[in-house]
Amino acid sequence: MEPASISVIIPAYNREAILGETLESLLRQTLPAREIIVVDDGSTDRTAAVAESCGAPVRVVRQSNAGPAAARNRGFRESAGEYIHFFDSDDIAVPNKHEVQVRTLEESGADIAFGPWIKGIFGAATFCPVNQVYQQHGLPRGDLVQALLSSWSVVPHACLFRRGIVERCGGFPEDLRVGEDQLMFLRCLLAGARVVHSPGTLELYRTENMDKITASADGHRRRITEWARFLVSAGQECQAHGIDPRKWFGFRLRAWICGRDMAALNEPPPPDVVREVAELSGQSGNTFLALADFSDKKYASIQSRLLGRRGHRSFRMGRLSHLQMELIGRCGYSLQ
Repeated sequence: MEPASISVIIPAYNREAILGETLESLLRQTLPAREIIVVDDGSTDRTAAVAESCGAPVRVVRQSNAGPAAARNRGFRESAGEYIHFFDSDDIAVPNKHEVQVRTLEESGADIAFGPWIKGIFGAATFCPVNQVYQQHGLPRGDLVQALLSSWSVVPHACLFRRGIVERCGGFPEDLRVGEDQLMFLRCLLAGARVVHSPGTLELYRTENMDKITASADGHRRRITEWARFLVSAGQECQAHGIDPRKWFGFRLRAWICGRDMAALNEPPPPDVVREVAELSGQSGNTFLALADFSDKKYASIQSRLLGRRGHRSFRMGRLSHLQMELIGRCGYSLQ
């Protein structure tokens, strides 16, 4: 096939050891991308050299370290494709991902195609799933804005975007280091994006800690604080569109859990962040919220033991299909 008008954008920071594997999965696509742009976000290793060794259509854009949101936005500005695939530097796309998602968008006229994805641990030539497939049976039922802010989360690298919707939403918020992908997707929805499910393909999401935000005390505090800032920003942007997410119990529960986690930190976040999150969860009903959180955790534990999966029903989870198993094999991995 002739290359489709697809631009893949990959932010990368010190990914020398695994970037080649990721790029290989993209270069093996049955519908090749027009360009694969690796944004080297101030790496101190050979990340850029690994990408450059692949040759066309891979190209490298270098910038000082500014975080994944800024790197994705820079890559988008440098891109020219009609379809945009924001991919992570440590994940794997099965060979038919682009073909399936382009066809889905062309047949539906939608703005975003969202395909199944699965978390797992990679070995030298193995992939060990740690849960069932997310979005195996479709997208959440009902209002996606409510689902996103109440019980669901999105992985943009499992999606294919039309260029126009990325332009309308303004890209990724560069002031966030956690939740920036969720806020970008929320902005797409608020801009009127139509999202469709694209079954029959898969993304392999690496769960190993490969220089992600760590579990150190500083990393833990940062993650909680940034998540709080995301919740506040999401609430404000919804209200600007005439939507009050505080009417959704799931959103209030998320804000309450975030407030509880902030209160447990040795070094609390800025007072304004604590206050704003408390306002999102409400000043009453905390006992009920605590009981709901306890109930959700118990349900997840039972679900894991009985069904072999763990996740909210919004994720529409299911077992790997025979086709998906075959596609994983075509990536060069055997299932463990």
